Amino acid sequence: MIIGLTGGIASGKSLALREFSRCGARALALDDVARLQARRGGPAYHGIIKAFGPAVLDSSGEIDRSRLGRRVFASVSARRKLEKITHPVILREMRKQVCGRGGGPCVVDAPLLFEAGLQKEFDLTLLVAAGCGLQLSRLKRREGLSLVQARRRIAAQMPFSAKEKLADIVLRNKGSRKEFQRRIRQYYRALELIGA
Repeated sequence: MIIGLTGGIASGKSLALREFSRCGARALALDDVARLQARRGGPAYHGIIKAFGPAVLDSSGEIDRSRLGRRVFASVSARRKLEKITHPVILREMRKQVCGRGGGPCVVDAPLLFEAGLQKEFDLTLLVAAGCGLQLSRLKRREGLSLVQARRRIAAQMPFSAKEKLADIVLRNKGSRKEFQRRIRQYYRALELIGA
């Protein structure tokens, strides 16, 4: 079974993926795949530079993700341009890695699962839900963003209500970290029981 894990920015997707992995699931984070594809020599590197110019490079010639992020989260057209470059190579790599991983459940953290129309790639979709206030505080702390920048990043994503209608299962992340991890383990055991 291939499970698509998604949710808003700073909702707890990475924590959920790590916990599924600890339970024994094969795990793949598409943000990690995207980083590798955008590194110098990667299939998306030259397309990103061509689209956004050398201003997105750091002193070593690598793409500076924070510079690029400021550009793409400030403009819908810039974000779409980046997605047009990166999504095909990320999807190709995801299919390659998922197919080459043997048996058992495979959980793929796909932040833009619904935005990119990837639900057909998965047997089951799980949406991690966290309140906007929690997302804002995590984003500010984790990324060092101002409140305005954090709100802009949240607003750039598909509304939660739209994602909720598309998801097979919604995982609420509103308690403690340990409580959320316990709930992930429960979901994993349920998946094992149904033979995923």
